[in-house]
Amino acid sequence: MVRLHGKWCGPNWTANQVKPAKDATKRDRKVRCNDALDCACKQHDLDIADLGEPTFASDTRLMRKAQAIINNPLYAITNPRMYAAAFVVRDSMNLVRWTRAR
Repeated sequence: MVRLHGKWCGPNWTANQVKPAKDATKRDRKVRCNDALDCACKQHDLDIADLGEPTFASDTRLMRKAQAIINNPLYAITNPRMYAAAFVVRDSMNLVRWTRAR
């Protein structure tokens, strides 16, 4: 378990608790995200819960959403923790997505 950011970002960190994304419950789905990156991570986790496993497509979507945050320099000032975490999420997804079935 690694809590990277917010309530949804990090391996086995789902809905603000130690839990694999594939095990997310209906109650977990109601847990609100904190910001744009956390919402992107939430959607990624819910994709995994719905599909039963992570996919190349879901990892790519999260990577692109993290890149969009990085591309907005205002986040470096208004939400520096999210901005910094977006680099980790982008780079992690860019690496791990190649291990997924396509």
